[in-house]
Amino acid sequence: MRKRRSSSAPALPVRRAFQRLLLSWYRRHRRDLPWRKTTDPYRILVSEIMLQQTQVDRVVPKYHEFLLRYPTFEALAGARVRDVTKAWYPLGYNIRPVRLHSIACETVERYGGRLPDEPEQLQQFKGIGRYTAGAIATFAYGKAAPILDTNVARVLHRIFLKRGVAKKQRAQLWALSESLIPKKAAYDFNQGLMDFGAMVCTAKQPLCPACPMTRFCKSYPFKLVNRVNRVTTAAPACRQARRRRGGRRNGQANGR
Repeated sequence: MRKRRSSSAPALPVRRAFQRLLLSWYRRHRRDLPWRKTTDPYRILVSEIMLQQTQVDRVVPKYHEFLLRYPTFEALAGARVRDVTKAWYPLGYNIRPVRLHSIACETVERYGGRLPDEPEQLQQFKGIGRYTAGAIATFAYGKAAPILDTNVARVLHRIFLKRGVAKKQRAQLWALSESLIPKKAAYDFNQGLMDFGAMVCTAKQPLCPACPMTRFCKSYPFKLVNRVNRVTTAAPACRQARRRRGGRRNGQANGR
């Protein structure tokens, strides 16, 4: 009996085209990041916790500094929590170093200093959610585990769904992420998804002309669609506002 394809999964030719194009794009444009030069589970964990709600350029110097001070699970577990929090400065969200310390202690006490490699087991740690568990399983242990952070959710929603709001479609997007990941190239595919969302399919100004997915992207051209919507819905009000201001331009700042 043939296994039925998930309703969230695109047709096989589209999945294969997306995988091929994303991997090809990643080989040419991937970012040079220090945590991509290691498969040490501890270093991958530190990078993933630091990257939660913090931009990459702020994380890189602190990542190096933190690992010099606490190079292993054992070193971190043996430190005082207040010292770990001080070493975390100025990344903020100081619950993160507390949880990282707790993960280190549990890893040493329960697992002999080796972080588990199964996503389900990783999620038993306080501070490791489904995304972080998938990232560790993929980037440290080479498993084909799905990931879904803000960038990945945006990419998958725009290309394959378009309708609805991404934040309210998490279950569908997780299923979609799982259906797309190629088992033999999971590492590059998942890293590519994140880079693609950060560099091409960005939140405010996606680079649609440079996108290799235009052939099957359901939101293409994203900027043109939104520009048309703004013109048709906002133009009369804008014209009235300009007349009231004596014709002054109403500037609008773009930012992330």
